[in-house]
Amino acid sequence: MVQCYPDQRRWVSTHLSGPNKYSQYIYEILAEKDNSTLEFTANHLEYQKLSGKATEQLSEKLCKHDLDIWTLLAKAMEKELNQ
Repeated sequence: MVQCYPDQRRWVSTHLSGPNKYSQYIYEILAEKDNSTLEFTANHLEYQKLSGKATEQLSEKLCKHDLDIWTLLAKAMEKELNQ
C-alpha cells in the first residue's frame, strides 16, 4: 500500500504481506537551494531471530542494496534527461 502526501513531497510504502510484512518505507523530497535530495527511511521487520551482529550485517546489506537501486535509477533518469 502506498500513501502519497504531495503537499509534503512525501510518500509512504507499507507492506501488508510477503517477506517484508509490516515493514514501512518513507520517501521524502527535500528542496535545497540549487537542487533536491531524496531522504529515505526504512522500518524493516525481520521475522527471524538474529544476533546483534547478524542484525547489523543485515542492515548494512539492505542499505547497500537500496543505495545500488537508487543509483541505477538516478543514472537512468540522468540519461533520459540528457537525450
